[in-house]
Amino acid sequence: MSCMDDKDLMKLIEFKKHFFDVLSNNYDAGELNTIFYLFIDHFLNISKIDFLKNTEYKIDQENLSLLNKKLNELKSDRPIQYVIGKILVSDLTFIVNENVLIPRPETIELCEWIESFNFQDVRILDIGTGSGLIAMLLKKKLSKSIVDACDISLKSLEIAKKNASINNLKVDFFSLDILNESLSRNRYDIIVSNPPYVSLSDKDKMHRRVVEFEPNNAIFVNNNDPLIFYDQIAQKAKESLNKKGFIFFECNSDYINGVNDILLKNSFSNIEIRSDFRNNKRMIKARNG
Repeated sequence: MSCMDDKDLMKLIEFKKHFFDVLSNNYDAGELNTIFYLFIDHFLNISKIDFLKNTEYKIDQENLSLLNKKLNELKSDRPIQYVIGKILVSDLTFIVNENVLIPRPETIELCEWIESFNFQDVRILDIGTGSGLIAMLLKKKLSKSIVDACDISLKSLEIAKKNASINNLKVDFFSLDILNESLSRNRYDIIVSNPPYVSLSDKDKMHRRVVEFEPNNAIFVNNNDPLIFYDQIAQKAKESLNKKGFIFFECNSDYINGVNDILLKNSFSNIEIRSDFRNNKRMIKARNG
């Protein structure tokens, strides 16, 4: 039994000041507020409302040791999502670590765009599934649909399968190297992909939280062929999409016209480009034939 007096324990409000002091050079004040409340909710099971109601809450030594360890991870610029180990999106819980990309708002927007067409009883393929975000969001909203998802990374697929299990969603995951293998597995009504689309030349413009912690092979493409994934997917989708089936991509806004040209070259029609919440041309869809 500890002989430490209760009065010697650190108050959570004192830890908050310490938290902000340690991370002041890593994040701005607004970000720190958001991160702090995620942090204490996950590690102490204390919500923002509970904290504001009781600022006198005291942290025992075991929890304080854990908080300081995790705080050091944040100080090293490890993303909060990886420090916590999960993220909540549309009431679904996604396990995330350095083997999968952290879900971005733009990808959620892509899913919402697909959902807006009210597809029913369709078969969907998500290429480069990562954490399984796209596949699972679509399965949740289009529950009568059959959803398949593939990735070249076995570690990513392992996490995606866990995410489908904890969210009680049926998705068929399989391994596929889209650059070197065909899509002959099934016929699909919708093929969707958020492939790597950031040129290596832009790597030095990105925050080290992305470059040093997130899987680079899911982000970056060679400068001399930045549209390689779009080209290969479009070609192979022609063989696997049903007539009048749809293809959806998330894209680098700098290359959206190039993706448009690839779709035209492969005889896709009814091409539509959509902007994201930042007004960047980020998404594109087309019909087969």
